[in-house]
Amino acid sequence: MTTELRAELADSVLRLTIDREDKRNSLSREVLQGLLDGVRSATDDDAVNVVVVSSAGEKVFSAGADLSVMAADATGLEQHEGRGLLKDLVVAMRTCPKPVVAKVQGLCLAGGIGLAAGCDVVLARETAAFGMPEVERGLWPFMVSALLTRHVSPKHAMDYMLTGERFDAKTALAMGLVSRVFPAETFEADVAAYVDKLARAAPVAVRLGKAAWVAAAETAPLPAALEAMQAQLSLLTTTKDVTEGIAAFFEKREPRWTGR
Repeated sequence: MTTELRAELADSVLRLTIDREDKRNSLSREVLQGLLDGVRSATDDDAVNVVVVSSAGEKVFSAGADLSVMAADATGLEQHEGRGLLKDLVVAMRTCPKPVVAKVQGLCLAGGIGLAAGCDVVLARETAAFGMPEVERGLWPFMVSALLTRHVSPKHAMDYMLTGERFDAKTALAMGLVSRVFPAETFEADVAAYVDKLARAAPVAVRLGKAAWVAAAETAPLPAALEAMQAQLSLLTTTKDVTEGIAAFFEKREPRWTGR
């Protein structure tokens, strides 16, 4: 594990906690690799019955990809391959025989929605909020959209991808993006009780049941869909509008689009 991700195993539950509160728990390469390693380790570990993905602090589950990495001195190929870690993580979570639970306590944006949607169950605090603001940076939530097609209606997904507007936990629940919404004052206890129930479930039934469910749900292979979207994202990042969008974000100003 990395210093940006905490891993704790107790009572058959592997808790993977993103520990970048000062960076809004953004998904750095180290965080994604740590999550991937953790999920893969749980696959064959009989001591693990449930995996819980959470974040440090109260305000932000994850603000998505670390935009400072996109602006860093890395080749296009290196950045493209780095984005593939989210694809690998989602595939690992889907194929893991143990249930993977997202604990969304706060703001969940962009790739953070992809991370949550890649989990089997999403538990949200009623004060949590969601959004896909990529379009405001000259980007598009390509890889997240591959997951949204499997969870929410096309009209809802396109609405929030086009506008970049935020929506609350109850709306996310109604859309099918969230499994359950718990009151803020009892959130920790409610999540603990839910996870404990999963940890005590018959492991063979869960393993066979999850595998059958995933197989039945994949009308089009998810790995192929994610890989195609990864390629589109990398293509988009070569444009001048993306450079301008990211620069405007860091300079806290309105972007000046040129359509190039």
